[in-house]
Amino acid sequence: MPSPYAALTLVEVSPATVRHGDLIEVGDQQFAVDHVHELPDGGKRLCADSGASLHMRTGTRLFAMRLHQPPGGGSR
Repeated sequence: MPSPYAALTLVEVSPATVRHGDLIEVGDQQFAVDHVHELPDGGKRLCADSGASLHMRTGTRLFAMRLHQPPGGGSR
């Protein structure tokens, strides 16, 4: 369960840095990354829980919203 102190932050992602859970908007559609598969060309195939997929080539840069947990999980 996310900490009540967690926050969504805007991050730039590439195939090397994209993660499960990132929220990417393509056109008017939000895309929640559910699975990340490496491709032979160095890119990644991102799969959403909706069944949609997106191929990120090595030079692709996108912006994503990512849940950021403060150090220590924000517990007091």
